[in-house]
Amino acid sequence: MIKDRGTKKWVALMLPEHVEAIKEELKKEKMKKKPELDEARWDEIDQLVQEGIEYQLPLEFTLFKNGEYEKHTGSIVNMDIVKNEFRIKDRENRIHFIPFSMMMNVEKV
Repeated sequence: MIKDRGTKKWVALMLPEHVEAIKEELKKEKMKKKPELDEARWDEIDQLVQEGIEYQLPLEFTLFKNGEYEKHTGSIVNMDIVKNEFRIKDRENRIHFIPFSMMMNVEKV
């Protein structure tokens, strides 16, 4: 009776670079896809951003970055139309750059 070890016998023949490349591909497959926002949601976000700028309200920004959701809270200091990003200041007076393209949600705090 011949026992075949399946893929185990081939792993020893793989270069470390190949193993790393396979791990990267598996990681990419598990990453979430960026959801698309509809026009109505963009209008709501625009309204909240305008209120935040006018009244210096603290806002919570949800970003989609590298397949994961990331949250930043702060008030908008500047809006750069050329670079398509917001600059927000958090409670520790640190400045964060929020690209328009990564924004998924904005809420009042």
